[in-house]
Amino acid sequence: MKKKPTIFMVCFLFFVSGAMVFAAPNAEKLYTETQVLDLSGQSLASIKQSYEKLNEARTRDYQQAQDDMLKSRSEGDVASYREAYARLDAIRSYTMTKDQSDQLLNRILAEDEPSRSEYASWLYQVSPYYRPVLTLDFSASGEDFHFSYRQQVRNAPGSEIKLPDQSQMNFNATKVGVLAGWGLTPTEVTYQSGETIVMPSTNQTLYAIYSSEVRFFDALSGNEVVKKDVEQGSEIEVPTPTVSDPSSLFVGWYDKSNRMLLDEQQTYTFNGKGASFEALWKSLAFEQVKPLYYAETALPKQTQLGVGFSFQNTGNVDLEGLQATLKCDSPYVTLLVDSLYIGSLGSGRYTTNNSRFATTEAQNITGERNTFRFVVSSSAPSLSVLPFTLTLTDAKGDSWSSTFEFTVK
Repeated sequence: MKKKPTIFMVCFLFFVSGAMVFAAPNAEKLYTETQVLDLSGQSLASIKQSYEKLNEARTRDYQQAQDDMLKSRSEGDVASYREAYARLDAIRSYTMTKDQSDQLLNRILAEDEPSRSEYASWLYQVSPYYRPVLTLDFSASGEDFHFSYRQQVRNAPGSEIKLPDQSQMNFNATKVGVLAGWGLTPTEVTYQSGETIVMPSTNQTLYAIYSSEVRFFDALSGNEVVKKDVEQGSEIEVPTPTVSDPSSLFVGWYDKSNRMLLDEQQTYTFNGKGASFEALWKSLAFEQVKPLYYAETALPKQTQLGVGFSFQNTGNVDLEGLQATLKCDSPYVTLLVDSLYIGSLGSGRYTTNNSRFATTEAQNITGERNTFRFVVSSSAPSLSVLPFTLTLTDAKGDSWSSTFEFTVK
């Protein structure tokens, strides 16, 4: 007898949950209701709520139709499979129409901020027809050239968009000039180059505005020197950048738009509409140096030992023809392999002494291929400190060194 209340309760809960499922409006019913919404008089909040209920029902019904299709397929029931597929196809069509989307957009644009951006972002999510476009027009013309180039950005209204700056320009600055900013009209700067703006709610075009200037920018220090309204034939003093990091080696000033390098010049003769030079630096940072398999504070004697290392190209110039050398001033160390060829390493990349590929993150030191080799003499006193110097030299003779110590067991 004691089991009857339990059985009754289970059955009751099953009945209630089943009734709740059947009571939930399906997507078809809610879609029909959205077709008769008063989009001009009803509040935007209530309209948004109606579409949110529809999307919840669409997700639920869509999943149910997919489950029914899978079940019908497994049971070989063709009729049920076709019925479930037809439901699936119908559910896909339960979306906002273009006319509804346009009516809502008119309402939304009449709102004040921040409501306007909030509702515009919502409309972007639910309407397949609302896709505002920000067009960036890079076009320019001169006495002996003309080019037209546009780039389109499609993002949710209210999201952040970073406008291109001069460093991202691939056009010849000598002919075009230097990017001064972006304008709602082709003649006046509205936004600075590189500025972050908010994605507009309607289609907009921003025009690149170029100026006649010479720009020297050093990304390492953040310093910038700009000479404005430069006349043809002017002699411009080339600045000398300085940094506090002694491992950074200045290569020169480079204008990538026309591949001009100022490496030793103290002055630059200006010809054309503009120039944008970026400071080039060679720089290298050692990440780690360690013996293979043994602790660096307990090296065994009379054993051939391997040493590996990892490093990063921290400059903005690719390093080529890298050669590594290892030296030790201790009389108890005999170097067997003291020179390794490393090859090239791109700017910002990491590698080790034997990596097959450079990466954007630091790498672990593993493997015995292409490693330094040495032996610690049997006469070395225990706890002897062994001083080493690791040097990396590129194809042009520029080098970087790191000193470290290992201890005899």
